[in-house]
Amino acid sequence: MKQYKLLLKCLLSLNIIFILVVAFLGYKKEQEKLLPVSNSISSEKLIPMGNTVGIYINTNGILVIDTGEVVSMDGKSSTPAKNKLMKGDYIIGLNGNVMHTKKQLIEAITNCKGEDLVFEVIRNEEKIDVKVEPVQADEKTYKVGIWVKDDLQGLGTITYLMEDSFGALGHSVTDSDTGDMIAVSGGEIYEADIFGVEKGVVGTPGEIEGMIAYQTENVVGEIEDNCLYGVFGNVTDAFLDSVDKHDAMEIGREDEVCKGAAQIQSYVSGKKERYDIEIVDIRKNANGDHEMEIKVTDKELISLTGGIVQGMSGSPIIQDGKIIGAVTHVLVNDPTRGYGIFIENMLDYMAIAIQRDEAKRNRAAFLN
Repeated sequence: MKQYKLLLKCLLSLNIIFILVVAFLGYKKEQEKLLPVSNSISSEKLIPMGNTVGIYINTNGILVIDTGEVVSMDGKSSTPAKNKLMKGDYIIGLNGNVMHTKKQLIEAITNCKGEDLVFEVIRNEEKIDVKVEPVQADEKTYKVGIWVKDDLQGLGTITYLMEDSFGALGHSVTDSDTGDMIAVSGGEIYEADIFGVEKGVVGTPGEIEGMIAYQTENVVGEIEDNCLYGVFGNVTDAFLDSVDKHDAMEIGREDEVCKGAAQIQSYVSGKKERYDIEIVDIRKNANGDHEMEIKVTDKELISLTGGIVQGMSGSPIIQDGKIIGAVTHVLVNDPTRGYGIFIENMLDYMAIAIQRDEAKRNRAAFLN
């Protein structure tokens, strides 16, 4: 009997140990998921890109960029939305109906028949209701005096590929009217037809000149996030198949980056080229987007572009055979000089975005 009880105790102890081990391994696995990419992909490699692409972003709501005057049927001017709807607000609904596009919103306001309008708005990450009384502009039209937009587009550069995921620009996409980082609901990257470069001169930054055909067959990737350190998403299988996987290189950590010779990779000439630069200073700042001060020393690039031009943001920076960062800005008073960020920061923000999106999906699955 004693031997039987002893055996049961041993089995119980082993069972408890097994449960603890499984629990510990599960906890460790979850913790590893939460580690920044820079700490968890020490053996990973990235493919440096430098491709100029068309970027099309859908805002997460209809962005208010300003308010203005409205003239009523009797000729009186008023500002019905002033101090109610604010620059930087995102309109997501009107009178209980979801608003997806600028066109849909304008039609709803135009045809409101004079009824008070209750806008559902996201302001400073909080959802609020804003009531505005419309003004009758003519027999069939009502207005509230707001300027809005629901998409942005332009040229930018892909920095790297990690499997089918990409990072681009090296800085956030901000609205030119509000100056705020754009909250995105999605978007696409497109093939771009680059036909020239306007050279940068002192006082005037140059820019890549190109044409983007926003058609489905030209889509090469989907945008999922717009963060402090760039735009992130996934590329199509066709685009991935066109990339030489042998170009993959190791990640240069922040503590490996040093002043001195480096290169930027770009397709600004129409083909993949690496151009000589010098890292003249390394520092941190509050925004984290001016961590390397760089100077273009390559005579060919200076002859072609004058240095760094708009559209080159995101061009990968390479030093000692490793990808270490991305170009972010140009100095207006000297287009041969600019700034860059460490690649680790782009990767860390990508990891945060992936974790957040995964958490959203898990929550949605749980609620359903």
